[in-house]
Amino acid sequence: MLLVGSYQGRLVKVNKVFERNISVLKDEYLKNTLKNYEYIEKPILATTNGYNIQYNGVYLHSEENPLVESQQICQNSLNQNKSIHIIYGLGLGYLFQLIVKHSNSTILLYEPNLDILYNSFTLVDFSQELSKDNVHIFNNLDDLLKFLSLNTRQNTTVDILALPSYREIYKEVFEEEVKKIELTYGSVLLDYGYKKKRLYNSTVTMLENIPTLLKETPVNKFENIYEGKTAIIVSAGPTLGENIQTLKKYQDKAVIFTVGTALKTLIENDIQPDFLCMIENFDCTKQVKDVDLSNINLIVEPYTNKNIHSLKVKNVLLHLSSNMPSSQYFADIANLSTDGYLAQGTVSYMALNTAVKMGFSKIILVGQDLAYVDGQCYSKDSAYDGLNCKFNPELNKYEIVPNDLIKYADAICSYTTQDKRVAAAKRRLAILNSSLYMVKSIGGSMIPTEAGYASFINHFVSYAKTLTDIKLINTSLKGAKLDGFEDISLDDAMKDEEIIDKLNLDMGYDYDVQSILNSVERSKQNLESFLEIINECGKLASRLSMDYKRNPILDKDKLLKIRKLIEEYSKLNDNNRSDNYIFKYTTTEEEINLNDVLTSIKKYDEKTTPVAISGLKKYYDLLNKRIPNIIKILSDVICEVNG
Repeated sequence: MLLVGSYQGRLVKVNKVFERNISVLKDEYLKNTLKNYEYIEKPILATTNGYNIQYNGVYLHSEENPLVESQQICQNSLNQNKSIHIIYGLGLGYLFQLIVKHSNSTILLYEPNLDILYNSFTLVDFSQELSKDNVHIFNNLDDLLKFLSLNTRQNTTVDILALPSYREIYKEVFEEEVKKIELTYGSVLLDYGYKKKRLYNSTVTMLENIPTLLKETPVNKFENIYEGKTAIIVSAGPTLGENIQTLKKYQDKAVIFTVGTALKTLIENDIQPDFLCMIENFDCTKQVKDVDLSNINLIVEPYTNKNIHSLKVKNVLLHLSSNMPSSQYFADIANLSTDGYLAQGTVSYMALNTAVKMGFSKIILVGQDLAYVDGQCYSKDSAYDGLNCKFNPELNKYEIVPNDLIKYADAICSYTTQDKRVAAAKRRLAILNSSLYMVKSIGGSMIPTEAGYASFINHFVSYAKTLTDIKLINTSLKGAKLDGFEDISLDDAMKDEEIIDKLNLDMGYDYDVQSILNSVERSKQNLESFLEIINECGKLASRLSMDYKRNPILDKDKLLKIRKLIEEYSKLNDNNRSDNYIFKYTTTEEEINLNDVLTSIKKYDEKTTPVAISGLKKYYDLLNKRIPNIIKILSDVICEVNG
């Protein structure tokens, strides 16, 4: 650490240190802010057992030994190639400089206090650290979160480090901001999980659904149709039961959207929803089994399971999310706009987005707890009633357990045998229990939820920030805190509302069927041309694998073959190509897996070469099985639409 000048004197030399720090900042806005900054409260420099800073009566570093304190924090930090170190608070930079010195990973410094940041920039020369490409500094949390979401990868680990003093100074917001960082990181990993595990299935389902989609009406047709009206979005959280009688009393004064898991609760209490929202790619029609849907409008996505599309409902509306690749593909070939249409992995978010696009001026959430309240996971009479979250004193943590495992298995699974249903239910419970998370409740306490719900909180809060002209209300009062939503009871939210006319929607939409078929045919032809390349590369990879097993020596010929296979892999996955969307969507998991293999190899030698060859062979072998299947699906779609 280079601490220049005394705190009171040698102003010229201090300014030169400040100028050097400023000159290497990557953020122009922060650079200009610091250049023109004036103290609100000036930190006090102390020299007890080394240099220290006192701010608001708190020493930023240990009074006994600042350097040792930072070394102890640093020694447990991760130092992997794909890790991201987030340092909460600069102080005089002891911890920051140690991390930069010992890690080549991405380092994000977050200093929320401009008094401290400006002061430290005048005292310590950080120009060497700040000039490194892997080091970034932030004064605004939103900017850090945006950077984190763009730079987190599948195998990235995030390491958050902070001095004890910052936990004390920012005790009102510290835990909350750390949670936001963790949720952003978790959201990215969920997105990777979706791309790896669900993108293929959602794309295949969308393609198979095309003949059905051509009979459904886009939600776009009904933009602003309910301008100035009130919508209620019903989810199956624990507090739904507490609001059910109030909802029944006011059901004629709002348009009601419900998710599938809450439908039976509404019907059991003589509440008739106007819209049923279901986006699941798997068959979850058990959620609505034995319910008369003839007077309910169904809202689905193109990738929603085909059995859901086939439900006997009043009308089917098609929501086209711009951030869901399979939905965007259908929108593109059908010449439909997806501007402002979003889904974030949760059906209640899609319902909220639909209500926004339909023009409602007040939107009320009911049962949207996004947490486990009073030991309950779902509301009484809902599809998953009987699933509880209890504190296990032996394990010293919360645990999700069903009252009746068989009943829960039957509710979530469609397997023909009970053994398979129970096994699937146990896997689901294991996932839920491995991802339990604590979030801030509306009352201010910390309550349990699952990681998926925790990330959904982030989505709702971010969306609320963009909806400045809509009154947003959350009636849970016990669940997770949703910033941007007013927390009031359902009775208070609805008491001044008047009865509204429920509209009969003018259904039907004239698709340009021939244009859509032409696009499908082009996709099929593109895949056929890709398949020729894949076949050749598959043969080359097989020969290379056998050659290397017979003669495990790395020579020019083998390196050239590896290069050829990688070049073709790169061409097939070129993001600038407009003809490979279906290919990319149906092979993303394989692309991610191979990319992980190839990027881990810095030099080809006797250890890494067989790993690369194996990864390349596996990639092309899988594609040789998968792509013909997609081509057949596209051919079947063309035949079915043509009759």
